[in-house]
Amino acid sequence: MKFKKAFTLIELLVVIAIIGILTTIAVVALNNARAKARDVKRIANIKQIQTALELFFNDNGRYPTTEEFTSGSIYSTSTNGTTTYMATIPTASNPPDGSCTIDQNTFIYTGASNGATYTINYCLGGAIGSVSLGRNCATESGISGGHCFICGDTIAYAGGPYDSSGLNYSQGGYYRTVQIDNQCWLKDNLNIGTYMASGSNQPDADGGSSTFTKYCYNNNEVNPSPTLNTGGCDTDGGLYQWHAAMALPQSCDTDNTGCAILTPNHQGICPFGWHLPSDSELTTLETYLNSSVGDKIKKALDNPYPGNNGCSTPGNPICGSSNFDGLMVGWFEGGFSGRGQYIFLWSSLPYNTTQAYSRFYYYAYAGINRRGDNSIRAASVRCVKD
Repeated sequence: MKFKKAFTLIELLVVIAIIGILTTIAVVALNNARAKARDVKRIANIKQIQTALELFFNDNGRYPTTEEFTSGSIYSTSTNGTTTYMATIPTASNPPDGSCTIDQNTFIYTGASNGATYTINYCLGGAIGSVSLGRNCATESGISGGHCFICGDTIAYAGGPYDSSGLNYSQGGYYRTVQIDNQCWLKDNLNIGTYMASGSNQPDADGGSSTFTKYCYNNNEVNPSPTLNTGGCDTDGGLYQWHAAMALPQSCDTDNTGCAILTPNHQGICPFGWHLPSDSELTTLETYLNSSVGDKIKKALDNPYPGNNGCSTPGNPICGSSNFDGLMVGWFEGGFSGRGQYIFLWSSLPYNTTQAYSRFYYYAYAGINRRGDNSIRAASVRCVKD
């Protein structure tokens, strides 16, 4: 009786192992190809969106607002009817790839308030051409690496009290940001400029950042004793006369008639891409916080160090739900006063020739007050994103 030759058990195991390895390689290659295809589609969708945005801009002289974009289509309506530039705005391919999270794997569009620019955040699992993997940014100038700013990020600017994470209060040169209604605000008082003692007006500030100056509460550049409520620029931010906040000649405080100040989004001493709030922008802030001001604004009645921030002060509301840190850092006008009780914020709008509109909050009141204050007063500055 003859037996037919067959594979031994070891040979079968070797064959199965080889098939498994080849299958694994094929699956990995297929998954990589699919991931790359999704990245290619993400880039293609971004470019299609940019084309539609440029068509919109050519007809309307501006880019869509964030609200217009989130409607799901890019279109405009005029007396001649509706023009559709993109009937359905494409979304990012799923699932996310590489290190991209579910939240990052979304096309996040932000239109500037003046309509002149926009940003689109998106994320790639791998590099596509010159575009790197990870979070990336598209603007009217093209597609670039590195993510666009999203409100809630920290921004680098001189004198910022936090590090880049926004978690460590270490004089790290960064400011936190916070979304208030449809506006993005600095969450920290501005602290840019060279310290100068009180006793003379702040000099002209129209020669660039090298001419910016600031007062510090009680002439303390560094707060020597936070527990005694003594104040200082390192904890409170700087105090600025109106012309200094606006980056204008000192003479504008006593007669602003000839000062070129009535332009939208006046940058002043704010970072590039940010500006001193207009009166109407402060009204938006005021309206939002006044809807329940006791709950929405954080009151620093003792000292503004993180971990205290006035939140535990007896008889006053706990940290505000808006996350707008309203540090009660007072002001200067012939003397320093009001720390632990008031915050004043400058606007870019004159009230009359010697005063400008401001907002002030007094911890014992239930609201925010709109008023004109002497331009020679030194108050706090918060900036708003363009």
